[in-house]
Amino acid sequence: MADEKIHPVTFEAEAFSTGKMRNEIKVHWHEMDERHDFATDEGAALGGEGTAPPPLAFFVTALAGCLMTNIRMMARSHRITVEAVRVRASAKWLRKIEGRGPHVADTEGFHMDVEIDTDADDAAVAALLRDAQAGCFVEHSLSNPANLTHRLKVADGWIDV
Repeated sequence: MADEKIHPVTFEAEAFSTGKMRNEIKVHWHEMDERHDFATDEGAALGGEGTAPPPLAFFVTALAGCLMTNIRMMARSHRITVEAVRVRASAKWLRKIEGRGPHVADTEGFHMDVEIDTDADDAAVAALLRDAQAGCFVEHSLSNPANLTHRLKVADGWIDV
């Protein structure tokens, strides 16, 4: 499209282990020059101390928060007044362990229940939700997985793993 505008969105996180299973994470949103600090931990059953939410809690928080933000942001362009939004996000995984080996992650799926308090008709609200879904980076990442690479620092430099 001739009038298409592209705006990069770049986040970087640097995480450090600081306890049994606790991690301190510094996140930088480059384009807005915003910085945020987070922590994650696991409960005692998984070897942690429960001092912070587990990483998967942030994942489901990002899923619900991204959709809610997009609904409110896009309501303006749809000319819909939104009084309130409620999203119930469910994320389900399986932790599979064979014998005494390490666990392997498996994804069962994600489900979102959305309530939008507005006077707009159902068709207009459904169109708003479809646009909010299309604009949600978290949903896009789940339905259109991007390439994920890993490098490991070794004595001679970095290797791809």
